[in-house]
Amino acid sequence: MRDARWVIAAVLGALAGVLTVTLPPDLADFAAAGDLMLHGRFADVYATPWNQAGPVQLLVARILLIGGSAGTPALPVIGLVGAALVVGAMWLCRGSLRRELFAGGLALLWVLAPLPWNGHPAEIAIPLLWAYAIGLQRNGRHLAAAASLGLGFAIAPWAILGVPGLLAAAPFGRAVRTGVLAVAFGVGSYLPFVLTGHFAMFELHWAVGAGTLWSPLISEVTWVTRLVQAVVVSGGVALIALRSRRDPRAVALVPLSVAVLRVVTDPVQFPYYWFPVAVASILLFAVDRRRPLSAGAIGYLALLAESADLTVAGSLGCLALIIVTLLKSVETRATFPSLAATR
Repeated sequence: MRDARWVIAAVLGALAGVLTVTLPPDLADFAAAGDLMLHGRFADVYATPWNQAGPVQLLVARILLIGGSAGTPALPVIGLVGAALVVGAMWLCRGSLRRELFAGGLALLWVLAPLPWNGHPAEIAIPLLWAYAIGLQRNGRHLAAAASLGLGFAIAPWAILGVPGLLAAAPFGRAVRTGVLAVAFGVGSYLPFVLTGHFAMFELHWAVGAGTLWSPLISEVTWVTRLVQAVVVSGGVALIALRSRRDPRAVALVPLSVAVLRVVTDPVQFPYYWFPVAVASILLFAVDRRRPLSAGAIGYLALLAESADLTVAGSLGCLALIIVTLLKSVETRATFPSLAATR
């Protein structure tokens, strides 16, 4: 029976992807930059400021466009990605038909949104890498945790925002050492381009999106503004990570918090900024067996916010639900001290 419903889910996911695909923004340009890498032309990859993707994302974009045309992936690739997202969400919640259907339905709606093709599909891996790093750190595998975070940084620079999440899995000193190593790994992935040519990534200026928290203050964003945003997000992530240190759901709560804080503080609005939120919300639903309703509510609120273009209000609502979830976990530990002692 399970195999049958997973097959049906795969077919629905594939159809949703094929029927709603749009011309993916930046994918063709990223793939072209990936071609430059494969041909050893490192000096040209970041020669102009438009390229804000990491080298791993450039290679993924090149792979996704194999067999495609006019900057759009081939239909089998689109279908495979859609099927994998829906079945993957159900697999995370395996063991309960109700939970499988809920997670699969939410993932299907995100494919219909249409994400990830309305954005940067490689960035789907970033919240999963954050979660994996927290799990590895908890198990004492510090080098592997740093490598996981460094890989995220090599996909997109904004993945560095997840480094303070290590505080959910280790004491401050150990988390800092792992975090420094993770940043070193991430920076190392860009060094071949920095050392062989003009690295123009930090020269890009963005127009501030209407309706963002920044729009009443400034009209243009530079990397200095991005650094301010990073400090704010990192501080929030650190607080949430410390609060959830003894909570087994931290592997999902922290990545979800990072993704939501990024959306709410960002001076630019793009639909694909919500996709890491979608992935992390499904992951939280998978790991939160006690309060799946609140976890599921975050996922559907994020979907509504993206679909209705309610970026600030929707992300603030998601953040409020995350905080409520964290406070409830604190109450649970106070009521059941024996459970807290075993975590």
